[in-house]
Amino acid sequence: MLQGLRQNPHGPVGPWHEWDEEGRLLRETVYDALGNRIIVRELDEHCDIVKQEKFAPTKLLTDPETGEERPAPWL
Repeated sequence: MLQGLRQNPHGPVGPWHEWDEEGRLLRETVYDALGNRIIVRELDEHCDIVKQEKFAPTKLLTDPETGEERPAPWL
């Protein structure tokens, strides 16, 4: 029985969370499977989203058969 990743990941995998000294979540950064930063969310002291930025992927997955490029899945 296998659980989790079955191949070695490279680059950042997300989401990544940043916490303050008191244990409150301050920021969440979501990456896709290729390491592209997709979303950055900043949260207030009640964990409500106060700011959200979305980014277009800089690297795309390429289908080896068709050559079609598309965004990678989010992690």
